[in-house]
Amino acid sequence: MTSGFWGQALHLWCWQVAGFGLLFAAGGLAGADAAAGLYYWLVSGRQLDAGAFDAPGMRSTLGVMGGLMFGWGVSLIAVYRAVGADVRVWRALGWGVAGWFVVDSALSLATGLPGNAIANTLFLIQFLVPAVKLGFFSRETASRSPA
Repeated sequence: MTSGFWGQALHLWCWQVAGFGLLFAAGGLAGADAAAGLYYWLVSGRQLDAGAFDAPGMRSTLGVMGGLMFGWGVSLIAVYRAVGADVRVWRALGWGVAGWFVVDSALSLATGLPGNAIANTLFLIQFLVPAVKLGFFSRETASRSPA
């Protein structure tokens, strides 16, 4: 396992993914949706709140989305615990992070939630800074990577 500062920053990012998953999953339950409501209120420019979750299918969608994000975070934590910040593994996982960012941000913009695209960008930066510092995307490590 990587114990240096940037390895620990990556590990913290993994926990943050899981934590945001729980935040969104809680939005699926009336009465437990305050944090998710605050998030949506902020990224919508103070237009949406937890009351918007009462629209048909929204609570179920939040629960599924949150569950997936929580599972993604727990999986990333398990990978980190198994291999630390191994360049070969995290370079490949970086493609998954890039895929999430492109799809989520494009749909956020298309559906009128540019604040979520901004939040995604901040979240991506929290991954990219340690990734770059750990050499995940350098030319030197590219020849050793399966991705």
